[in-house]
Amino acid sequence: MSMASPHTPTRERLVRFWLRRLRHQTYRHALQAAVNLKVLQRVSAGEGAPVHYAPGRKSETFLKGGLRRKLRLEVIANRAFDGEEEDHVFGKKTDKGIGPDDDEEGADAAQVKQLLAAVREAVEPALAAEIAIILMLGDATVRSGHSLSDLYAMLSRPRPVVVLKGAVPGFERCCSHLLRRAVLLPRPLTMIPVDRISLDWSAPSVMRPYSPRLTILLEATYDMSRRDVARGLQHAPTTGLPLLAIADQPDLLPQRLVQSADLTLSCQPLSPELLRDVARHVIGAAGDLDVLDAVSPEKSKMLSLDDLLWCIRPGMSGSEVLKRLQAKIAQPPEKHSSQSKKSARNSPSSHGRTADTGGELIQPAAPDDENALRVEALSGYGEAAGWALALKEDLTLWREGQLQWSDMITRLLLHGPPGTGKTTFAKALANSLQLPLLATSVSTWLEPSALGEVLQRVRTTFEEAERNSPIVLFIDEIDGLGTRGGHKDRDSSYWNSFINKALELLDGAVAREGVIIVGATNQPELLDRALVRSGRLETHIEIPLPDTKALLGILRHHLKRHLAIEGVDMEQRLLRLARRASGMSGADIERLVREARQRSRRERRDLSLDDVEARLRDHLPVLDDELRYRFAVHEAGHVVARTLTGVAEVKLVTIEGSGGRPYTLSSVNPDVLHHEEGLKNRILCNLAGRAAEEVTFGAPTLGAGGGPHSDLAQATVLSFILEASVGAGKVQPLVYHSADGWEDALANDADLKARVSARLDDAYDEALALVRLNAKAIERVAKALIAQGTLEGDLLTQTLDDMREPAR
Repeated sequence: MSMASPHTPTRERLVRFWLRRLRHQTYRHALQAAVNLKVLQRVSAGEGAPVHYAPGRKSETFLKGGLRRKLRLEVIANRAFDGEEEDHVFGKKTDKGIGPDDDEEGADAAQVKQLLAAVREAVEPALAAEIAIILMLGDATVRSGHSLSDLYAMLSRPRPVVVLKGAVPGFERCCSHLLRRAVLLPRPLTMIPVDRISLDWSAPSVMRPYSPRLTILLEATYDMSRRDVARGLQHAPTTGLPLLAIADQPDLLPQRLVQSADLTLSCQPLSPELLRDVARHVIGAAGDLDVLDAVSPEKSKMLSLDDLLWCIRPGMSGSEVLKRLQAKIAQPPEKHSSQSKKSARNSPSSHGRTADTGGELIQPAAPDDENALRVEALSGYGEAAGWALALKEDLTLWREGQLQWSDMITRLLLHGPPGTGKTTFAKALANSLQLPLLATSVSTWLEPSALGEVLQRVRTTFEEAERNSPIVLFIDEIDGLGTRGGHKDRDSSYWNSFINKALELLDGAVAREGVIIVGATNQPELLDRALVRSGRLETHIEIPLPDTKALLGILRHHLKRHLAIEGVDMEQRLLRLARRASGMSGADIERLVREARQRSRRERRDLSLDDVEARLRDHLPVLDDELRYRFAVHEAGHVVARTLTGVAEVKLVTIEGSGGRPYTLSSVNPDVLHHEEGLKNRILCNLAGRAAEEVTFGAPTLGAGGGPHSDLAQATVLSFILEASVGAGKVQPLVYHSADGWEDALANDADLKARVSARLDDAYDEALALVRLNAKAIERVAKALIAQGTLEGDLLTQTLDDMREPAR
């Protein structure tokens, strides 16, 4: 004990410093919570200027007591689940403490003081486990015999090796948490698990210029095999990075690591004195804290940091704390922890659900697995496949040290109709890149319901991804995040906290070396704009319904293990099948093949292509020849009108779409969008199908209308836009009406409705004239459709050339 006295100032200075940082951080998050609730608003004189506060829109309501409970809940959420966002709380780094003088500047000083006092009251005291870690590290520093200047010198070395030992369960997790939050050090640490270090992480391949925020982490009770730890430690010196080892069970640390450490801090087990100090910081200097001496040193060693979280909480008395501690000590010890960790470390597994995240961790297929899904073999993914293959090349350069992670495009938003294979793409991407896949969804995050547990699950998902990096993190149903301000006031605090946490963790400014993020949604219009901006999910790629070529590839993929699909005849049959499946998704095709295989199994025979064709016929409505020809004439009217007017280039036309729906796909000529004649021609083309039926059969069917996306609806919208939205109207042309409200506007304005109707009548007369003049061309296209069912590619080009022949 003779050494303790000279170093007592070191211990006290360190503990005061850490506790002050912890309190300051909780206060900053309380201020953020107050801003979220509009109790306060931030004001700034400009870039680099100090942050000041003024009363928010709801400050008066708060001071009357109406928002106090909501602020308390918001503070708890911000306090419990903060992360490496210290640089981002106010939009920039603010090392300077926030004091009363700053807060009052430029605002109602008395009211701001009152509001800040109320915010401080809402701040939750530090957690007992965090206080315990700080006190234990302070004592360990004293026992190490180092002064503060010694500590600073060691930590300032280019690549220090630091070992933190704590003979208390939960020490690893809590200590890592404080380091990531920048409580123990001035800056947050970004940590790479040691079992992810290999020869690929040689010095040139790691972040340049050298960043002390990046650290190799060894946590002794993580699910790491001894072989992977040994390999990681072998290559760790070549990275040029600091090495930090944290252990609840110090005997699990490799001896060569402990022997080479520049700094080793060994924390002792919990003691009655430490319990008393922790209680004093959490519940205050109550007069009965001496009762905690009833816990003997031997029994206090049986407690974990999790036990302190349950037993030492604000508002308790010393007697209550003692009662709960004794109850914990009386419980039989858990028998599963050590053995289960060892078995988990040594048991191989290709995939498994992670309890803390609710997601599924899937290992990539073996490189020689010919049946594994890979991007290179996928059909119908177009731009998404190009993005993946470019990323694969960049990943190779990154591993070789020729490219920094920050220069790579690693954040993608996939969107498209249901069943187009967004989840399949994520699995194929992981196999192509030979990286594990952590698959989760917003609905999985929301399963716990309670805000605190939801935020914890979101945060743990990203921590799990970082521990297993490099990795692909796939977030499905990401539109479930919603938008800030999109909920009623009663629920807004919950959803804003949820969305803000997700945005914070997805922020590209937060270093997530090795994590590729792919989000997927069927409804991209529902996403918060901040989510899809540059730096978050910045690359947006639509996966449309597959065309005939893609459907052909999807059929081949699902049939290749069950059928011989080579040969000209088989190719023609598959092509015919793909054309008839036009409008179906990849998931629909997979289901057809599954159903066909089930049928062949029941009949005790091999699968044939006839089985797939039979299942497709079952999913398509049976049309009589007359109705089928009407459909062909209708679509031929659209094709001829769009081609001859130059409004659009036809890409595909079918009378055998999903559900028997005929349709024509075209790419609109952008020039037609900029003048009145172009829009008039678009209206004509929308009505040309109906006109073709009237000219050919004497009267149209009802197929031109019936829904918001029908020919008649689109023609009406375009007529409304001309008359009321783009300054081309015959009456009051400069009065603007939003096209979104066209139905209400027509219902309430008879004169406007009459003008729109007149435009439609004129356009229909022109459509009839065009159809009569080109009746032979329409008949040729219709007959080709009857014969083929679907026209695209070379077949469509040849049909259009034949259609133009009389005009040559």
